[in-house]
Amino acid sequence: MKYYEVIFLEEILFYLKKIVKRLNTEHRIKHIMGVAYTAKILAEKYNENEIKAEIAALGHDLFRDVKPYKFLKIAKVYGIDISYVEEKNPILLHGKIAAEYLKREYEIPNDIYEAIYYHTSGYKYFNNIGKILFISDSIEPTRNYDNVEYFRNIANIDLDLAYKEILKNKIIFALNKEHYLLKETIDAWNYNINK
Repeated sequence: MKYYEVIFLEEILFYLKKIVKRLNTEHRIKHIMGVAYTAKILAEKYNENEIKAEIAALGHDLFRDVKPYKFLKIAKVYGIDISYVEEKNPILLHGKIAAEYLKREYEIPNDIYEAIYYHTSGYKYFNNIGKILFISDSIEPTRNYDNVEYFRNIANIDLDLAYKEILKNKIIFALNKEHYLLKETIDAWNYNINK
């Protein structure tokens, strides 16, 4: 990576840390910082850019504490296509809105944009930054649910397998709770099932 690219990313990181603290509750900040911590560890392990992983982690829940009824209005302003599932459950738009905001305000690189945009659903074409964010969001230190240690162990062994196993876990959880499944989640599963 060129020097000016590193400076550009570090500048985004500097401003993003301030925005996270301004827009989120203490509970959410603790989660976001846990995701950033985990993402940097996984980025180092899998030879990915740690600054990009940290930016994606800090940005993923940037607007998560916004009132859900505002998401539909914001998404329309940003020109985001709203699916039936997102219309019924607008909180699912928080990643897409954060990605659009950061692209418009800071011109984040496309790999960070996609990681944030699809962190809730998963994405069939995720690169490693996307997988790192998706995994980190599920295994960061404050997460406590059945099998979290299993997923943490897999994440330290095989990034692709961890992504697939966590995606499967999210689908099973959604089905058991009779929650909606996003089309992107189904597409990601179908694309990665035999990998």
